[in-house]
Amino acid sequence: MTTDYSLLEIPLAINLAAVFVGALVGTLRAGEEDHVDLVGMFTLAAVMGFGGGLVRDILLGNLPPAAFRDPSYLLAAGIATVIAAVSLVYLRRVERALWVLDSLAIGLFACVGANAALLAGLQLLPSVLIGACASIGGLILADMLQGRPSSIMYVGPPNAIAGFAGALVYAITYTLERPFLAVVLAVLVTVAMRVSGRLFHLTIPQPRRRAYELRLRRPRRSAERPHLTVPTANRRWRRLTRQHGPTEPSASE
Repeated sequence: MTTDYSLLEIPLAINLAAVFVGALVGTLRAGEEDHVDLVGMFTLAAVMGFGGGLVRDILLGNLPPAAFRDPSYLLAAGIATVIAAVSLVYLRRVERALWVLDSLAIGLFACVGANAALLAGLQLLPSVLIGACASIGGLILADMLQGRPSSIMYVGPPNAIAGFAGALVYAITYTLERPFLAVVLAVLVTVAMRVSGRLFHLTIPQPRRRAYELRLRRPRRSAERPHLTVPTANRRWRRLTRQHGPTEPSASE
């Protein structure tokens, strides 16, 4: 059974708001470095804002990317850079709120990426992978620009799994009658996974690096077993008896 997919049209205002929030998160990352100037801050803001969309369009051959066809995306990243340049200290105070909003944006980008892949004729699993790349592509590019190990490759919050889960939920629950419901469910799943990972310190399990060992029950050591101690004089008497035969102890003994 095949499903007909229609274009998931997200209003431009919501798209720009998501890009703006992601760009603000990028400026906070730039503020962590002591030697980053305004150009570097704008670069990270743009990458975190619409880097995932660039990855999505390049993978699907949708060139030039949508972020370059409409200057509003660059304008949103520029406004975020100006705000952060004059109020970086205050932005750090609302970092948690921005993180939650960024989780909403990640879920939204996962839906848009999966929808674009399905419209391009891809099957379910490749479409979900495209959606996951669209949701975390900006994070990967930002790590590369800052010379950091990619956060999705090491132990940490389940960012990649959250984006993958959001895209998977969208691709499975999508119907022409209620496409909005699929988007809401996908975004909720993405936010729930990211928030639970941060609140409860949940991480992706690591591979086992040790061989499985069969542990057998070992006998208890002699020192651990209760035993009776023999007086030293009796031990000496038995030793003499074995060597020289039984003798009568002297009166002095």
